[in-house]
Amino acid sequence: MTDEKIVDRERFGRARKASASEIVELESKRNSPIPFDVASYYGQLLVHRAHTIMLSEEGIIVHEEARQILQGLQNVEKKALSNPQLVGYMSTESALIEEVGPVGGKMHIGRSRNDLGHTQRRIFYRDQIERVIKEIIEFRVKLIDVAINNIETIMPGYTHWRQAQPTTFAHYLLAHSESASRTIDSLEGIYRRTNQSPLGSAAFAGTGWQINRIRTKELLGFDELLENSLDGVASIDYFMEFAAVIAIHMSNLSRLAEDLQIWSSDEYLLIDLDESYAGTSSIMPQKKNPLILEQIKAYAAESLGNMVATIASMKGTSYTNTVDRVMLEPIAIDTVVGSTRIMGGIVETLRPMKENMVKRLMEGFTTTTDLADTLVKKHGLPFRQAHDIIVDVTLSCLRDDKKASEISNEMIENASLKVLGRPLKISDTELREATDPYLNVQRRNVIGGPSVNSVKAMINNQRALLTSEKSRYDARIKRVSKALSKLKVAENIL
Repeated sequence: MTDEKIVDRERFGRARKASASEIVELESKRNSPIPFDVASYYGQLLVHRAHTIMLSEEGIIVHEEARQILQGLQNVEKKALSNPQLVGYMSTESALIEEVGPVGGKMHIGRSRNDLGHTQRRIFYRDQIERVIKEIIEFRVKLIDVAINNIETIMPGYTHWRQAQPTTFAHYLLAHSESASRTIDSLEGIYRRTNQSPLGSAAFAGTGWQINRIRTKELLGFDELLENSLDGVASIDYFMEFAAVIAIHMSNLSRLAEDLQIWSSDEYLLIDLDESYAGTSSIMPQKKNPLILEQIKAYAAESLGNMVATIASMKGTSYTNTVDRVMLEPIAIDTVVGSTRIMGGIVETLRPMKENMVKRLMEGFTTTTDLADTLVKKHGLPFRQAHDIIVDVTLSCLRDDKKASEISNEMIENASLKVLGRPLKISDTELREATDPYLNVQRRNVIGGPSVNSVKAMINNQRALLTSEKSRYDARIKRVSKALSKLKVAENIL
């Protein structure tokens, strides 16, 4: 039988190009979600290893017993790869005892499933927080890179979906980059509150065994201890926070998706999406539908539901270990990682339709704020009177089907006569400069404004923040990696 090229029959019409790889990856994960206990099982095994080493170092079990337990755990881990039923703690312990005999039961000295489970979850969530941070950093890199190429790409800015003032595409993208930076800041705070060890809390009141909680904290890469043993098995606020920040970040991605979907519509034609991020119609040949943008908005709603379920599950729940909690499932984290990656890819590959952007500016009245400001600056009017004059001019244009570029000195004279009782004469130069969208943008040469200099300054600031974010991320990853290396060394010493 000859090999045949696999054809995606969902890709046709104006969406013949293969779907972007990040879309395919996220769809695959969502179609085959991994259960929490399976995804976090590596954390349980790390806890077993660290706890066993500590028991040996403290003389609670002898070295030979520790070596047998650690060797047995390696065999159990291999079996669990093909048998997910082994990932529960009691199943793991039973499998260990089958491997090494009754000595396997000594692994549980001085602890409970309660502190074990909470430690396993904190390991998993800390790693997932880092995973999200890494993806948002990459998202910010893409936003900034595209902004650099569009510093002078002027376009209408909107409020309430009405043309408001001229801006640039770069200025818009940097707003999302700045927002994403705040998300990273929030996640770093959550990481600090997550990366605290509850191990040694046992059921809730600690243990009578003289265990070394500091040692297991160090071997597992935790930065701090959760000192109070009851708090160690009762608190889940760290992943409630994680769920909340995910919902906020997804909401921001959804707002970006909303703008891009509208700007890519036939009525706006401000951007053109790459075919790999679009679908088509089974009946209408002309369609290139931004389906993934709609899916991102749906995923944002889903993340909000996850947050509500996680937080609501704790309402009125006793402050002790409980299974009332609703976990933040791995697929929820896969979805935010995938969505962030997709939105970065969309921004990176879209094409600003620059001629249409300028055309929309010239057809609209986005420059009238500066025309009013000109009357204030050059002719000493109070802004409200200047505003009223330009309102009258705008209404006159709309009534006569004229564009802002067709506003004349005579129209301003007539409007000022109505408002002030006297005609106001402005020069041709004042009128031309006030209604030029390019000059409008350049006049906004203030901190955070859309002018070329202001945007370049923001890009430099965002790049500096990115460097700092990457440095902190690398340092955290290195700290945990170094701790796990110490765990391996401690095993080899036994």
